[in-house]
Amino acid sequence: MTRFDPHAEFQIKRRGILKSWIDETLRDWDETETRGGKRSFLKCYPERGKKLRVVVRETDHEYVIAAYFDRRKPCA
Repeated sequence: MTRFDPHAEFQIKRRGILKSWIDETLRDWDETETRGGKRSFLKCYPERGKKLRVVVRETDHEYVIAAYFDRRKPCA
């Protein structure tokens, strides 16, 4: 079950990101990155033209710290 940091929950709503997109990204990602105890899962959403980045704790992939469409990661 996916859990959300309170600030992440606020930002996800503000950014209009669907929780189903987050769940799908965590299940079926296109690429991953690990840095500073955090892991990012990225998935392309062509309708947005960018990859959705979902950041979780490296030790707990069900606790979402942040989620946003990464302007540095366009869909190829």
